[in-house]
Amino acid sequence: MPKTVLLDLTSLDTPSRNRGNGRYVRELARGLAELSPAEREGLEFKALTHLDPGGAYRVTDDIAAFGGSPELASPSAKDHYHWAYARRLGLWRAVRSIGAAAVHLGDPNCTPLFMKLTSCKKIVTCHDTIPARYPARYLGVRDGGPMVGLLIEKRRYRSADLVIAISEATRQDACAYLGLRSERVVRVYNGVDVEGWAAEPTLDAAKVLERFGLAGRPFVLYVGGSDWHKNIEGMLAGLAAARAAGVDVVLAWAGKLRPDHAQAVDAMSHRLGVAGAVLRLGLVSDPELAVLYRAARAHVLVSWCEGFGLTVVEAMACGCPVLTTREGSLAEVAGDAALTVDPADHAAIGEALARLGSDAELRAVLARRGRARAPQFSRGVQARAMAKAYQALLGA
Repeated sequence: MPKTVLLDLTSLDTPSRNRGNGRYVRELARGLAELSPAEREGLEFKALTHLDPGGAYRVTDDIAAFGGSPELASPSAKDHYHWAYARRLGLWRAVRSIGAAAVHLGDPNCTPLFMKLTSCKKIVTCHDTIPARYPARYLGVRDGGPMVGLLIEKRRYRSADLVIAISEATRQDACAYLGLRSERVVRVYNGVDVEGWAAEPTLDAAKVLERFGLAGRPFVLYVGGSDWHKNIEGMLAGLAAARAAGVDVVLAWAGKLRPDHAQAVDAMSHRLGVAGAVLRLGLVSDPELAVLYRAARAHVLVSWCEGFGLTVVEAMACGCPVLTTREGSLAEVAGDAALTVDPADHAAIGEALARLGSDAELRAVLARRGRARAPQFSRGVQARAMAKAYQALLGA
């Protein structure tokens, strides 16, 4: 009899739906659904789509179809808290009733209680170790503070039967910062819809660029938020240095920011003398983003640290040159398809931006390498590796 692996997709009914965690669980479900019978031998997959604290649940065999409940068009913080309590208190009842051999928590938050009352194995994805590496910055009062919060982070993964790390750098960090034994941590790279990003955009590029105020303007593209680890100051200081060197390039920032974060970014831009060269675009849809990647001189992600770097793969699939950091997961994912710099060296960031802004031949080389490299991180590659991890854990 095949063994049931339950994918917990309930986090798609929280604000995580539109963030990296939401993209992760959706692409994983789609990839697993596309596996051949031989690739999924000994396994069957089900998706948990709703859970109440008392253990009432909804589950489906059509694991790729669920993208979040339609009645929750814009999940709120209230929905997050409902999900958190449901996972902690109700998951054990649900997995026991379903008869799952393993449950995979793609969103690692909110450790379920009472799982030892079941025979179900628990698999948890570690997306990064940023809170454990920088507890004073990322573990606030609501997280238990730096000391208690760090203990919670460690328990989240130490209580799992298997931890999935989304890059080799994250696997090594999980052992170093969370104290996990290496044999309990398996690297499975994130899966990206590479074919979708590589396909020609469905929108009129000229209209998209006009709408965002980018028509006829050389620009580099940043996609994301403004948390400390994103090294926004380094990116903006590098932009200032490139412009001072005579390269007329602006920064297009795709991503929705909280009002206080937006104010902080604006203040930093003014301080560094690039206020007029930073265009905050707000939330951008994937079809719009596909146009922007193709029109940009480069995609910029010079973070202090990341767990993987989804946007690097998206950019490579679109043929957009990449500028990123030379250490950790970003360098691991980008390989030879990017210019890499020390994130602390603002002058080097500026020099790299200037090169990308002015050297069409360099951009063409990086674009070609990126298109060739991106398929290594497709959701098919992810799904096959994940199935092997499930089979090894369950003896399937």
